[in-house]
Amino acid sequence: MTPIKLYIVEDELIIAHNLKNKLTAMGYDILGIDAKGESAIENIAALRESEKEPDIVIMDVRLSGKIDGIETARILTENYNCGIIFLTALNKSEVFSKSFSLKPYAYLFKPVDIDQIRAAIEVANYQRNLELTNERIISELKNEIEQRKKAEKERNQRLQERIKAEQKVNQLLKQKHNMELDLINRELSTSSIFISQKNKIIGLVKKDINRLLKTEKSINKADIARVLKTIDENIKFDNDWYRIKAHFEKLHPGFFDRLRKKFPQLTPNDHKLAALLRMNLNTKEISHILKITAPSTEISRIRLRKKLELPKGINLTQFICEV
Repeated sequence: MTPIKLYIVEDELIIAHNLKNKLTAMGYDILGIDAKGESAIENIAALRESEKEPDIVIMDVRLSGKIDGIETARILTENYNCGIIFLTALNKSEVFSKSFSLKPYAYLFKPVDIDQIRAAIEVANYQRNLELTNERIISELKNEIEQRKKAEKERNQRLQERIKAEQKVNQLLKQKHNMELDLINRELSTSSIFISQKNKIIGLVKKDINRLLKTEKSINKADIARVLKTIDENIKFDNDWYRIKAHFEKLHPGFFDRLRKKFPQLTPNDHKLAALLRMNLNTKEISHILKITAPSTEISRIRLRKKLELPKGINLTQFICEV
């Protein structure tokens, strides 16, 4: 077991050395003796730097220096962890009133019995170790509380970031959903234009056929030619382009303006083809509307790609949809 380290501050050096000898014989480690408070403070500071700070300081109340034992004890307790045991021959009440705020471990009055001082040292050291242990535990608890608070704060921060990220994802998903619904609505509206046009043609053809059926004469080539003429007149794209364009611009506002601004080299026919591609029509449907063959439609698509300077691998329809 490590011996208790003591430091003696006593005005009478004879008493001090006598105490040192007796306490050393009992197994205590005496680190030094001083008769003045000033030198005791300096020497204990030096001991602390060498990591040999005393556990207990036996302090005489009356010293020969400029400061008394009570003031010396106050300085030591404020700056070091050593416990104080007062020695005095003064009036008890006077010593108590001056030193009680320092919370010394014991008061011993001269002349001191060696057994009394030994008991006081043991009790003082036990109490000091208990206080240091309590301080360490309190410090560790405070540190643990701070660490928990920090961890809780970090968890809350991560939770907030996760909530914000989920909100952002939900917002993007909602936007995507709205865009998909909008696209479906636009495609349905676009399809309705051509369905309406086809229904109109079918209605006119049906009207001509019913008229022919109501007549008693046989149907000849001239009658068939009139029906075919009705079909040709109503499916001619240029006749209905302005009506289709008006519907298209309601569904895709600003499309032609953006197309003219980005690609001023395009012709009106290129604009028509781009609009039909924007409607997601296939080659067969485009050929039927423009009254040209499928190969001619493919050639028109190739020419449009060249004018747009699209590299290989870029889908023409997708590119037009993003204009």
